[in-house]
Amino acid sequence: MIRCLHITLALFTLLLLSACASKAPDRKTLAAAGNAAAPTPFEQLTFKAEGKTVFEDHGKFIMLEGSKCMQRDNAMEPAVITQWLEMPGYVDSGTVVLNGWDLRYLKQDREVNSLRAEITRSKLVKNTGSTFLVFEAQGKLEDQNRNDAFEFCVFFTAFGYRSVEVDAVIDEDYAGMEAAMLQDKKQGAVATLENSGHKGTVRRYDALAIIPRGFDFQFADSFECEWRWSPCKWSDRVDYPLLQMAYNLSQTSATPNQSGSPNWATQTIFKDNDIRTHRIKTRAALIHGRSIKVRADFLALNPRSGKADTCRKSVDGVVRTQTIQIDELPFDYAIPMLTGWDLTHECEQQRLQRAGIWIHDIRFDPRSHRLEYKVSSILRDQDGAPSFNSAHRVTVLGLNRLSSSAQQRAPRFQLKLRD
Repeated sequence: MIRCLHITLALFTLLLLSACASKAPDRKTLAAAGNAAAPTPFEQLTFKAEGKTVFEDHGKFIMLEGSKCMQRDNAMEPAVITQWLEMPGYVDSGTVVLNGWDLRYLKQDREVNSLRAEITRSKLVKNTGSTFLVFEAQGKLEDQNRNDAFEFCVFFTAFGYRSVEVDAVIDEDYAGMEAAMLQDKKQGAVATLENSGHKGTVRRYDALAIIPRGFDFQFADSFECEWRWSPCKWSDRVDYPLLQMAYNLSQTSATPNQSGSPNWATQTIFKDNDIRTHRIKTRAALIHGRSIKVRADFLALNPRSGKADTCRKSVDGVVRTQTIQIDELPFDYAIPMLTGWDLTHECEQQRLQRAGIWIHDIRFDPRSHRLEYKVSSILRDQDGAPSFNSAHRVTVLGLNRLSSSAQQRAPRFQLKLRD
């Protein structure tokens, strides 16, 4: 009896200690002393992330990368990931780039109604003795019924700098700039969203770059009755197998127009074997200043239709990774931004189990001005066969210090790819 009493007391003590250990730490006030505004509910969330430092020029610039995943039991609500990245105290400007995403059903493959991956909030928060870059990412993978468990992973690259060293201003950083449209099937498979910032946003002598923040694709809501045990409802939405999905953000110029407003366009593809009416939403932010430089790549979006002539059904769809190296960049600091991608099933439309593309393992050597990164991609159904094709586009955002002579060097680019 005494032994049982001791065991019960020990278990109670262990549970009490566990509860204390899991108790959330006291929240610190995020608003700086003085006239600083009170923190918003978004800023008060305390989920600290460990970003890996890619490169740091102490006292001037830092770049970090990382990823985070979240699972949900169903798609009634998006998966929401809130992350805090601790920055050095000298950082007084900074932002985050959506540099990849990975969405998958946890149990089996499904037809698709919508896919979403975006960074919806971003803000640099400074307090006495601490600096954080906080951002919120949302992802969603839906079929007709929204009742399947899924996982969303976000891949990000964050950077911060001291503004007296780098002349760059980040606009529309908190919520980004949205663009949305309905692409009717009669308009074709390739949708084009044209964007213009507010008049006078950018100084005429500034250069500018568009920062990708995400996308949301959805086949248009219309009734579809599929055979199943439960009866159909008028609210049932369409879902289809997936053949191809693509995204390509490109700015018309690195300089603003005469009115001082930025201009850029985003092209997208979201289809099965046929062309369907669908909704598109994109999100982006803007950085501009005398220190801004841009090195753009090229990606042409070509819509696929029907079954391909060649089909390697024996090849499994597994994560595919390449290493890419860019030499002799005339920048003091270089940030790769995933501004375009194209994922296509090799043979024909398939039910979807997993889709994603992301860049990672970024390396920057300031002495040789060499940038290296890896890009991984996946598109597959449940059995992984047939395989898939993928392509991507990276825009290099260059930052030069105000005192740097790098701006005077003539750009010479060499691109190397290694499997």
